[in-house]
Amino acid sequence: MSSRESSIEGREPEGAQAASDGSAAGTWRDSPMAPETGGRGSFWALVVVLGVAVAILVTIQSRRPKPPNEFEGLPLPPLEVSGWINRDKPLEAADLRGKIVLVDYWATWCGPCMRSMPELVRFNKLHRDLGVQVVGFTSEDGPAVEHVKNYVESKDGIDWPIAYGAGMVFRKMDIVGIPTYVLYDRSGTSVWGGHSLDGIEEVVARELAKQ
Repeated sequence: MSSRESSIEGREPEGAQAASDGSAAGTWRDSPMAPETGGRGSFWALVVVLGVAVAILVTIQSRRPKPPNEFEGLPLPPLEVSGWINRDKPLEAADLRGKIVLVDYWATWCGPCMRSMPELVRFNKLHRDLGVQVVGFTSEDGPAVEHVKNYVESKDGIDWPIAYGAGMVFRKMDIVGIPTYVLYDRSGTSVWGGHSLDGIEEVVARELAKQ
């Protein structure tokens, strides 16, 4: 055997020698071309990391202050309308003073308004004797008023004041989508609003508890 062959035969392949400090040297198994090992462990490690990240995000979101309701802090709407239904005379600001007021912006051509009307009737029956006044506003005017009156008269329980020809009120209060409900405290400042009555009971109970 030649010295060259002896040298080759006695040499370990590159990367196979252990480091002098006992750590393993890099081998083909460490290369990107090596088959993956421990894939299952990596998967569950990723799941744990993602779970922790989601938990942290939920905690941060829950501690953030809720954005203010866009309908809070508004004054009572002006009462400059064409006329009133369920009233012998026009409604005046003095009629609402000291009361909790729920304003309903609606129209007879509005499907969601019609579907939510039974719920509003129930709300009115439960709260009208507790000092809560419902007031309706519709922008319908002219020939459409007769249709509004017929609708109100045909439905049991719609006995609160309803203004018609209230387009100017809609514009001043920046009402776009309907139905829109806005709740006012006894001082005449809005404390809640939305496009459904979800959540209103809690706010009304809070306002009724105030002296």
